[in-house]
Amino acid sequence: MTNKEIVKKGVDAFLKSDIETALTYMTDDVVMGWPGFFDLAPGKDAIREFFKYIPEMLEWKIGDFIEEGNKVAATGWIKSNHNGEIKESFFCDIYTLENQKIKNLTSYMVFAQPQDKK
Repeated sequence: MTNKEIVKKGVDAFLKSDIETALTYMTDDVVMGWPGFFDLAPGKDAIREFFKYIPEMLEWKIGDFIEEGNKVAATGWIKSNHNGEIKESFFCDIYTLENQKIKNLTSYMVFAQPQDKK
């Protein structure tokens, strides 16, 4: 599998809330962060714990996957349920791979803002 294919499988599993499958594509000491918000402790257990608290993902659309060496960028859109409040967000994730496993995931995510109607 190419690095891009590995990341596609991991992203697909995450979006389907199949965390254990997603973790099979990661190193044991994987690091995940969202700049400006958090950096998880290294390891799969930190990711398992984090995903216990993420909102229910209702819909999503994957955009681009761009591969350059051992890095893959993935973009997309998510609609999620935050305790009854539906929110839309957009992401660009940067994955660094080592020996065909995801070693680092940096997620840049923004939430859609209400638009003024003129």
